[in-house]
Amino acid sequence: MMSYEFDLFKELNLRKRTPINLVYNLFGRELGTYSCTLFITNTFSNHSNKHEKTKFSLMKRIYLSIYPNYTILNVRMPNCFLRRFSPDGRFIIAFNQQLNGIQIFSFNGSSAGLEEIQKLNHEFAQDKTNLNDFNSDQFRLKSFDTFFKETANLRLTENNELIHRECALFYKNSYLIVASSVFVNEENLPSYDQIATNNEAIHYNTMENYTIYLVDINQAFLCDKITFTADKINLTHNQSLSLYKNIFAILSQQNQTIHIYYIMPTLTTERNVSYKFVLAKHIGRFCFSDDLDYIQRPMNNQYAYKTRPNPYSESLRLNRRQKFGSTPSTKGYCESSFTGMKQRIISFFYKEALETNTLSQFYLNFNDILKLRMYKMQLLDDRYMLIKYGNIDHMVTQKSSIVITNRVSNLNTSSSPQTSATSMSQNSAPIPTASTTASETQTTTTVTNIPVILNESAVPFFFVLYDTKTATVLNILKNTSSEMLKIYENLQDYFSLSTLDGFSTNNEQEPYGCTFNFHTLPSNNLYANQLLTRHIKMILKTNTTNEMIKSLLSQLPISSQSFTTTPYLDHSLFSYDEKLISNLERPKPIGDQVIKFNLRETGRSCFRLYPGLQNNQTNPQGHLSFKRLVAFIWHPREPFCISVQRATTEYNVNFHVYSKNNLI
Repeated sequence: MMSYEFDLFKELNLRKRTPINLVYNLFGRELGTYSCTLFITNTFSNHSNKHEKTKFSLMKRIYLSIYPNYTILNVRMPNCFLRRFSPDGRFIIAFNQQLNGIQIFSFNGSSAGLEEIQKLNHEFAQDKTNLNDFNSDQFRLKSFDTFFKETANLRLTENNELIHRECALFYKNSYLIVASSVFVNEENLPSYDQIATNNEAIHYNTMENYTIYLVDINQAFLCDKITFTADKINLTHNQSLSLYKNIFAILSQQNQTIHIYYIMPTLTTERNVSYKFVLAKHIGRFCFSDDLDYIQRPMNNQYAYKTRPNPYSESLRLNRRQKFGSTPSTKGYCESSFTGMKQRIISFFYKEALETNTLSQFYLNFNDILKLRMYKMQLLDDRYMLIKYGNIDHMVTQKSSIVITNRVSNLNTSSSPQTSATSMSQNSAPIPTASTTASETQTTTTVTNIPVILNESAVPFFFVLYDTKTATVLNILKNTSSEMLKIYENLQDYFSLSTLDGFSTNNEQEPYGCTFNFHTLPSNNLYANQLLTRHIKMILKTNTTNEMIKSLLSQLPISSQSFTTTPYLDHSLFSYDEKLISNLERPKPIGDQVIKFNLRETGRSCFRLYPGLQNNQTNPQGHLSFKRLVAFIWHPREPFCISVQRATTEYNVNFHVYSKNNLI
């Protein structure tokens, strides 16, 4: 009989399931046995040991026994806006109600309220608080003080600037990068030379002053800040900011310039190490830091021999001035030549057309190439950068795109720097000159250049792979390229997890490594890849292949630190509905819908999250009118999660914590 059962077990290719007992997994993690490990693909940016067990895989299986299975509804919050946990989980960052500073709270641990929850569940087990119970209501009021303690309240902004609530980056474990902005009045506008730094600048009708702050969380100290005057930077979800190790990049959409900074350590007066922003280069009008000196060198030499009476040399100087299109005192927006980045893009398209014998198509699309402007960018590593280019007609309102198009055409047909400067002043800014006609003056005064939120899955874009060391364009692919889609599917962790190298540990051997990394993506996880394949099939049912490729590539470039670090969204551990919750930090229209988590191995229901107000007494039918947006803030390691539900001006915060009494 035993032999028959063994043969049947072997014939059906069944395997014995590993126990999920808490004590068993704790002993297994301590001993390092196979019983507590999961073989997964490494998700670090350097893939030298891609198919080996990661060093944190021994810790993963313990989360199958401990999870946030209890929800504290409608927690009373202080007057602040919670943002995210620090990478080491010791602090949570919040913005104060006036949005002029940050509040730092230390995390007391997910077990801080365990005894109180046990008292509430001593009669019968439940997985959420009872709003009609007096003891539950009292615990709800003091829950925030139970789990968090305020350590610092630091004011950052000046001159009525407001901190952007959706912009926050962590460098290492103890440094925070936030940004603030304020609209610039027409009376306080700087000179046009400061607004437009090159001939591809986009002049918006509304501009803002921006300040980027670097804050030491442990010391609650402002280390450094960067200011941008009368500019346009997209701070929503860090779209115009990118961080890789100690390299920090900022994209100015108005000036079409990428500012590269290094975060460098400095010694303070107390002999403590602090960090500062150190400017490295600007990528846009020029690609190297010494390009301006190189261009001005022949100009400076000609003035050294100005006293020579040779008329032939005078004509040479005039021809040289016309050739370069600028003098040492001329500003960038008056140049008739292409910017450094645009020249490299045009050269790449020309060489590609020359190799494929499609020069006629290149000349036909030349005006469309001139209209390309930088829309987003991302640092892939310390050398390579992915830049997303779009047509300027799609980036601003239609009226403003007509004006910019006229400016570009005038630049190409201009025969001298003086003509180029005149055309620039006529079309690019509300600064009419005496040479403008009546119709042109009317056009420039009625234009409202307003940024447009693009539907990136429908608008054509180009992805430019740029080498910042050699200032060369390596490749340009369109957002309908199947080659680009294949790269994104197979190497998605390169795009999504590159910024994790900005987190640091105390281990000197890994100054930029992150010891806890639970991201699962289609390129490194089988279950996530199956979800992507299923999603592609659903798109192809009602759309073409090009529309499907556009939809998937619309996520590129991926904003820095956009993915949540938590083991409970690991596809190899749990299964859940990605329509309701995902590891991408974006609010989702969930409402009061319950989110269920199942064990991946067994399929058994594990725990549930209750976002929003369950059984809303103030407005019982409110959840039927529309689904409210819900954002989740996960602790990087412990079984603790915060759900913030927003509808217009209302905010409802729930805590999801661990409880011993498991209802499921």
